[in-house]
Amino acid sequence: MKRKIAAILALALALVLALASCSKVSMATDTEQNGAYWGGDKDMSASAPESSGTGGDWSEDSWNDVVGATGDAINPTPSMTEKMIYTADVDVETVDFDAAVDSVEAMLERFGAFLESSSVSGRSYSDSYYGYQTYRRAYFTIRVPVSSFVQLRDGLEDVGNVVSKNTYAENITVQYYDTESRAQSYRIEQERLMAMLEKCETVTEMIEIESRLSEVRYQLESLESTLRNWQNQVDYSTVNVTIREVEEYTRPVEIHRTYWQQIGDGLQNTFESIGDFFKSLFKWLVVNLPVILVAAVFIGAALVALIAIIRGGRRRSARKNSAVEAEYTETDNTDKKE
Repeated sequence: MKRKIAAILALALALVLALASCSKVSMATDTEQNGAYWGGDKDMSASAPESSGTGGDWSEDSWNDVVGATGDAINPTPSMTEKMIYTADVDVETVDFDAAVDSVEAMLERFGAFLESSSVSGRSYSDSYYGYQTYRRAYFTIRVPVSSFVQLRDGLEDVGNVVSKNTYAENITVQYYDTESRAQSYRIEQERLMAMLEKCETVTEMIEIESRLSEVRYQLESLESTLRNWQNQVDYSTVNVTIREVEEYTRPVEIHRTYWQQIGDGLQNTFESIGDFFKSLFKWLVVNLPVILVAAVFIGAALVALIAIIRGGRRRSARKNSAVEAEYTETDNTDKKE
Protein backbone atom coordinates (compact mmCIF):
# COMPACT_ATOMS: atom_id res chain seq x y z
CA MET A 1 0.00 0.00 0.00
CA LYS A 2 2.76 2.41 0.93
CA ARG A 3 4.52 1.62 -2.35
CA LYS A 4 1.44 2.52 -4.35
CA ILE A 5 1.05 5.83 -2.51
CA ALA A 6 4.75 6.64 -3.09
CA ALA A 7 4.42 5.83 -6.81
CA ILE A 8 1.34 8.08 -7.13
CA LEU A 9 3.14 10.96 -5.35
CA ALA A 10 6.17 10.56 -7.61
CA LEU A 11 3.99 10.59 -10.71
CA ALA A 12 2.13 13.72 -9.52
CA LEU A 13 5.43 15.48 -8.77
CA ALA A 14 6.70 14.65 -12.28
CA LEU A 15 3.53 16.10 -13.84
CA VAL A 16 3.86 19.32 -11.81
CA LEU A 17 7.49 19.76 -12.88
CA ALA A 18 6.59 19.15 -16.52
CA LEU A 19 3.78 21.76 -16.43
CA ALA A 20 6.06 24.33 -14.78
CA SER A 21 8.71 23.83 -17.47
CA CYS A 22 6.15 24.31 -20.29
CA SER A 23 4.85 27.47 -18.62
CA LYS A 24 8.33 29.01 -18.51
CA VAL A 25 8.94 28.24 -22.14
CA SER A 26 5.60 29.78 -23.14
CA MET A 27 6.24 32.91 -21.08
CA ALA A 28 9.66 33.35 -22.62
CA THR A 29 8.27 32.97 -26.10
CA ASP A 30 5.50 35.54 -25.45
CA THR A 31 8.01 37.97 -24.00
CA GLU A 32 10.24 37.73 -27.07
CA GLN A 33 7.29 38.19 -29.41
CA ASN A 34 5.96 41.20 -27.51
CA GLY A 35 9.40 42.75 -27.45
CA ALA A 36 9.71 42.31 -31.20
CA TYR A 37 6.25 43.84 -31.78
CA TRP A 38 6.68 46.92 -29.60
CA GLY A 39 10.27 47.63 -30.52
CA GLY A 40 11.85 46.15 -27.41
CA ASP A 41 15.51 45.39 -27.91
CA LYS A 42 15.15 44.99 -31.63
CA ASP A 43 18.23 46.19 -33.50
CA MET A 44 17.04 48.67 -36.17
CA SER A 45 20.49 49.24 -37.66
CA ALA A 46 21.28 47.50 -40.91
CA SER A 47 24.62 45.90 -41.42
CA ALA A 48 26.26 46.05 -44.81
CA PRO A 49 26.57 42.77 -46.70
CA GLU A 50 29.81 41.07 -45.81
CA SER A 51 32.28 40.37 -48.55
CA SER A 52 33.29 36.77 -48.98
CA GLY A 53 36.63 37.77 -50.42
CA THR A 54 35.90 35.96 -53.67
CA GLY A 55 33.94 38.62 -55.49
CA GLY A 56 30.92 38.70 -53.13
CA ASP A 57 27.24 38.38 -54.00
CA TRP A 58 26.15 41.98 -54.71
CA SER A 59 22.66 41.09 -55.87
CA GLU A 60 19.62 43.37 -56.05
CA ASP A 61 18.40 41.98 -52.73
CA SER A 62 21.61 43.14 -51.05
CA TRP A 63 21.08 46.72 -52.27
CA ASN A 64 17.40 46.60 -51.25
CA ASP A 65 18.46 45.49 -47.76
CA VAL A 66 20.66 48.58 -47.45
CA VAL A 67 17.99 50.96 -48.77
CA GLY A 68 15.21 49.33 -46.77
CA ALA A 69 17.18 49.52 -43.55
CA THR A 70 17.97 53.14 -44.28
CA GLY A 71 14.27 53.92 -44.66
CA ASP A 72 13.48 52.23 -41.34
CA ALA A 73 16.02 54.49 -39.63
CA ILE A 74 14.01 57.67 -40.49
CA ASN A 75 11.79 58.86 -37.66
CA PRO A 76 10.03 62.11 -38.65
CA THR A 77 9.26 64.51 -35.85
CA PRO A 78 5.55 64.56 -34.93
CA SER A 79 5.34 68.36 -34.86
CA MET A 80 6.26 69.93 -38.21
CA THR A 81 6.46 73.64 -38.95
CA GLU A 82 4.07 74.58 -41.75
CA LYS A 83 5.68 75.53 -45.04
CA MET A 84 3.55 78.17 -46.76
CA ILE A 85 4.30 80.00 -50.02
CA TYR A 86 2.53 83.37 -50.34
CA THR A 87 2.06 85.25 -53.62
CA ALA A 88 0.22 88.50 -54.38
CA ASP A 89 -0.72 90.23 -57.65
CA VAL A 90 -1.38 93.97 -57.35
CA ASP A 91 -2.52 96.25 -60.20
CA VAL A 92 -1.93 99.96 -59.54
CA GLU A 93 -2.75 102.97 -61.71
CA THR A 94 -1.08 106.33 -61.24
CA VAL A 95 -1.12 109.84 -62.73
CA ASP A 96 2.53 110.39 -61.72
CA PHE A 97 4.43 107.45 -63.13
CA ASP A 98 7.93 108.47 -62.10
CA ALA A 99 6.91 109.15 -58.50
CA ALA A 100 5.13 105.78 -58.31
CA VAL A 101 8.24 103.93 -59.49
CA ASP A 102 10.38 105.80 -56.97
CA SER A 103 7.92 104.88 -54.20
CA VAL A 104 8.17 101.18 -55.04
CA GLU A 105 11.97 101.33 -54.98
CA ALA A 106 11.84 103.05 -51.58
CA MET A 107 9.56 100.28 -50.26
CA LEU A 108 12.17 97.67 -51.17
CA GLU A 109 14.68 99.19 -48.79
CA ARG A 110 12.10 99.82 -46.08
CA PHE A 111 10.89 96.19 -45.91
CA GLY A 112 14.20 94.44 -46.66
CA ALA A 113 12.93 93.17 -50.01
CA PHE A 114 14.74 92.80 -53.31
CA LEU A 115 13.76 93.12 -56.95
CA GLU A 116 13.78 89.81 -58.80
CA SER A 117 12.80 91.27 -62.18
CA SER A 118 11.42 94.50 -63.66
CA SER A 119 10.47 96.04 -66.99
CA VAL A 120 9.13 99.40 -68.20
CA SER A 121 7.36 99.97 -71.53
CA GLY A 122 5.87 102.96 -73.37
CA ARG A 123 6.97 106.30 -74.79
CA SER A 124 8.41 105.00 -78.05
CA TYR A 125 10.27 107.37 -80.40
CA SER A 126 7.67 107.18 -83.16
CA ASP A 127 4.81 107.97 -80.78
CA SER A 128 6.63 110.96 -79.34
CA TYR A 129 7.68 112.19 -82.81
CA TYR A 130 4.16 112.11 -84.21
CA GLY A 131 2.64 113.55 -81.06
CA TYR A 132 0.63 110.51 -79.99
CA GLN A 133 -0.31 110.27 -76.33
CA THR A 134 1.11 107.07 -74.89
CA TYR A 135 1.03 105.70 -71.37
CA ARG A 136 3.79 103.82 -69.65
CA ARG A 137 3.65 100.52 -67.80
CA ALA A 138 6.00 99.00 -65.27
CA TYR A 139 6.16 95.41 -64.08
CA PHE A 140 7.94 94.41 -60.88
CA THR A 141 8.49 91.00 -59.29
CA ILE A 142 9.39 91.66 -55.66
CA ARG A 143 10.67 89.12 -53.12
CA VAL A 144 9.95 90.23 -49.58
CA PRO A 145 10.51 88.48 -46.21
CA VAL A 146 7.34 86.66 -45.21
CA SER A 147 7.14 88.75 -42.02
CA SER A 148 6.75 91.92 -44.13
CA PHE A 149 4.59 90.43 -46.89
CA VAL A 150 1.28 91.92 -45.76
CA GLN A 151 2.77 95.34 -44.96
CA LEU A 152 4.36 95.69 -48.41
CA ARG A 153 1.27 94.42 -50.22
CA ASP A 154 -1.05 96.83 -48.41
CA GLY A 155 1.52 99.64 -48.60
CA LEU A 156 1.11 99.72 -52.39
CA GLU A 157 -2.15 101.60 -51.83
CA ASP A 158 0.00 104.67 -51.11
CA VAL A 159 1.66 104.38 -54.54
CA GLY A 160 -1.53 105.00 -56.51
CA ASN A 161 -5.05 103.74 -57.08
CA VAL A 162 -5.16 99.97 -56.50
CA VAL A 163 -7.49 98.52 -59.13
CA SER A 164 -7.12 94.87 -58.13
CA LYS A 165 -5.29 92.90 -55.46
CA ASN A 166 -5.16 89.09 -55.31
CA THR A 167 -3.39 86.93 -52.74
CA TYR A 168 -2.59 83.22 -53.03
CA ALA A 169 -1.27 80.74 -50.45
CA GLU A 170 0.18 77.31 -51.18
CA ASN A 171 0.78 74.79 -48.40
CA ILE A 172 3.76 72.58 -49.26
CA THR A 173 4.28 71.10 -45.79
CA VAL A 174 3.65 67.51 -46.83
CA GLN A 175 5.74 67.72 -50.00
CA TYR A 176 8.57 69.48 -48.17
CA TYR A 177 8.96 67.00 -45.32
CA ASP A 178 8.44 64.02 -47.62
CA THR A 179 11.28 65.30 -49.81
CA GLU A 180 13.40 66.02 -46.74
CA SER A 181 12.83 62.47 -45.49
CA ARG A 182 13.91 61.06 -48.85
CA ALA A 183 17.00 63.27 -48.82
CA GLN A 184 17.88 62.03 -45.31
CA SER A 185 17.50 58.44 -46.50
CA TYR A 186 19.95 59.11 -49.32
CA ARG A 187 22.39 60.76 -46.87
CA ILE A 188 22.40 57.67 -44.64
CA GLU A 189 22.74 55.37 -47.63
CA GLN A 190 25.64 57.50 -48.87
CA GLU A 191 27.44 57.16 -45.54
CA ARG A 192 26.95 53.38 -45.51
CA LEU A 193 28.10 53.05 -49.10
CA MET A 194 31.22 55.03 -48.23
CA ALA A 195 31.88 52.62 -45.34
CA MET A 196 31.31 49.64 -47.64
CA LEU A 197 33.66 51.16 -50.21
CA GLU A 198 36.49 51.16 -47.67
CA LYS A 199 35.93 47.46 -46.91
CA CYS A 200 35.60 46.11 -50.45
CA GLU A 201 38.37 43.81 -51.57
CA THR A 202 37.80 43.38 -55.29
CA VAL A 203 37.58 45.73 -58.25
CA THR A 204 34.11 44.41 -59.12
CA GLU A 205 32.77 45.31 -55.70
CA MET A 206 34.37 48.76 -55.91
CA ILE A 207 32.83 49.47 -59.34
CA GLU A 208 29.35 48.41 -58.26
CA ILE A 209 29.49 50.42 -55.05
CA GLU A 210 30.82 53.54 -56.81
CA SER A 211 28.10 53.25 -59.44
CA ARG A 212 25.40 53.14 -56.79
CA LEU A 213 27.15 55.92 -54.85
CA SER A 214 27.14 58.17 -57.93
CA GLU A 215 23.41 57.63 -58.40
CA VAL A 216 22.72 58.34 -54.73
CA ARG A 217 24.71 61.57 -54.85
CA TYR A 218 22.83 62.73 -57.97
CA GLN A 219 19.44 62.06 -56.35
CA LEU A 220 20.57 63.73 -53.12
CA GLU A 221 21.75 66.89 -54.89
CA SER A 222 18.47 67.11 -56.83
CA LEU A 223 16.38 66.78 -53.67
CA GLU A 224 18.53 69.28 -51.75
CA SER A 225 18.18 71.77 -54.62
CA THR A 226 14.40 71.38 -54.50
CA LEU A 227 14.40 71.88 -50.74
CA ARG A 228 16.51 75.03 -51.00
CA ASN A 229 14.20 76.44 -53.67
CA TRP A 230 11.10 75.72 -51.57
CA GLN A 231 12.67 77.17 -48.45
CA ASN A 232 13.60 80.32 -50.36
CA GLN A 233 9.99 80.72 -51.52
CA VAL A 234 8.76 80.13 -47.96
CA ASP A 235 11.16 82.67 -46.45
CA TYR A 236 10.62 85.29 -49.17
CA SER A 237 7.11 85.79 -50.48
CA THR A 238 6.45 87.07 -54.01
CA VAL A 239 4.59 90.26 -54.91
CA ASN A 240 3.89 90.93 -58.60
CA VAL A 241 3.20 94.64 -59.14
CA THR A 242 1.83 96.27 -62.30
CA ILE A 243 1.91 100.09 -62.45
CA ARG A 244 -0.10 101.73 -65.24
CA GLU A 245 0.12 105.41 -66.13
CA VAL A 246 -3.33 106.96 -66.68
CA GLU A 247 -4.70 110.42 -67.32
CA GLU A 248 -7.31 110.03 -64.58
CA TYR A 249 -8.13 107.34 -62.07
CA THR A 250 -10.84 104.79 -62.76
CA ARG A 251 -14.10 105.91 -61.20
CA PRO A 252 -15.43 103.57 -58.52
CA VAL A 253 -18.65 101.88 -59.59
CA GLU A 254 -21.53 101.58 -57.18
CA ILE A 255 -22.71 98.07 -56.53
CA HIS A 256 -26.40 98.81 -57.07
CA ARG A 257 -27.24 101.04 -60.05
CA THR A 258 -30.79 101.92 -61.05
CA TYR A 259 -32.08 101.56 -64.58
CA TRP A 260 -31.84 105.27 -65.33
CA GLN A 261 -28.40 105.46 -63.76
CA GLN A 262 -27.25 102.70 -66.10
CA ILE A 263 -28.67 104.64 -69.08
CA GLY A 264 -26.90 107.78 -67.88
CA ASP A 265 -23.63 105.86 -67.57
CA GLY A 266 -24.04 104.54 -71.10
CA LEU A 267 -24.74 107.99 -72.55
CA GLN A 268 -21.80 109.45 -70.68
CA ASN A 269 -19.48 106.77 -72.06
CA THR A 270 -20.87 107.37 -75.58
CA PHE A 271 -20.30 111.14 -75.39
CA GLU A 272 -16.83 110.60 -74.00
CA SER A 273 -16.02 108.23 -76.86
CA ILE A 274 -17.31 110.75 -79.45
CA GLY A 275 -15.30 113.53 -77.83
CA ASP A 276 -12.17 111.37 -77.80
CA PHE A 277 -12.71 110.54 -81.49
CA PHE A 278 -12.97 114.17 -82.57
CA LYS A 279 -10.03 115.16 -80.39
CA SER A 280 -7.94 112.45 -81.93
CA LEU A 281 -9.11 113.46 -85.43
CA PHE A 282 -8.28 117.11 -84.86
CA LYS A 283 -4.89 116.21 -83.44
CA TRP A 284 -4.21 113.97 -86.43
CA LEU A 285 -5.15 116.77 -88.85
CA VAL A 286 -2.92 119.30 -87.09
CA VAL A 287 0.04 116.93 -86.83
CA ASN A 288 -0.25 115.84 -90.47
CA LEU A 289 -1.15 119.30 -91.87
CA PRO A 290 2.19 119.77 -93.69
CA VAL A 291 1.82 116.43 -95.38
CA ILE A 292 -1.77 117.25 -96.31
CA LEU A 293 -0.75 120.62 -97.80
CA VAL A 294 2.05 119.13 -99.88
CA ALA A 295 -0.27 116.38 -101.09
CA ALA A 296 -2.93 118.99 -101.93
CA VAL A 297 -0.41 120.99 -104.02
CA PHE A 298 0.62 117.93 -105.99
CA ILE A 299 -2.95 116.80 -106.45
CA GLY A 300 -3.98 120.35 -107.57
CA ALA A 301 -1.12 120.53 -110.06
CA ALA A 302 -2.04 117.15 -111.43
CA LEU A 303 -5.68 118.17 -111.79
CA VAL A 304 -4.71 121.45 -113.60
CA ALA A 305 -2.48 119.53 -115.99
CA LEU A 306 -5.19 116.98 -116.61
CA ILE A 307 -7.77 119.71 -117.31
CA ALA A 308 -5.35 121.48 -119.69
CA ILE A 309 -4.74 118.27 -121.57
CA ILE A 310 -8.46 117.62 -121.84
CA ARG A 311 -9.14 121.16 -123.08
CA GLY A 312 -6.27 120.97 -125.58
CA GLY A 313 -7.66 117.74 -126.93
CA ARG A 314 -11.08 119.26 -127.30
CA ARG A 315 -9.68 122.30 -129.15
CA ARG A 316 -7.74 120.14 -131.57
CA SER A 317 -10.82 118.06 -132.17
CA ALA A 318 -12.87 121.19 -132.81
CA ARG A 319 -10.30 122.57 -135.27
CA LYS A 320 -10.13 119.27 -137.07
CA ASN A 321 -13.89 119.13 -137.33
CA SER A 322 -13.97 122.71 -138.62
CA ALA A 323 -11.39 121.92 -141.31
CA VAL A 324 -13.32 118.86 -142.42
CA GLU A 325 -16.53 120.84 -142.61
CA ALA A 326 -14.84 123.61 -144.63
CA GLU A 327 -13.46 121.03 -147.06
CA TYR A 328 -16.88 119.45 -147.51
CA THR A 329 -18.42 122.87 -148.05
CA GLU A 330 -15.86 123.83 -150.68
CA THR A 331 -16.38 120.57 -152.53
CA ASP A 332 -20.13 121.05 -152.57
CA ASN A 333 -19.80 124.57 -153.99
CA THR A 334 -17.53 123.35 -156.80
CA ASP A 335 -19.97 120.64 -157.73
CA LYS A 336 -22.83 123.14 -157.89
CA LYS A 337 -20.90 125.50 -160.23
CA GLU A 338 -20.19 122.73 -162.64
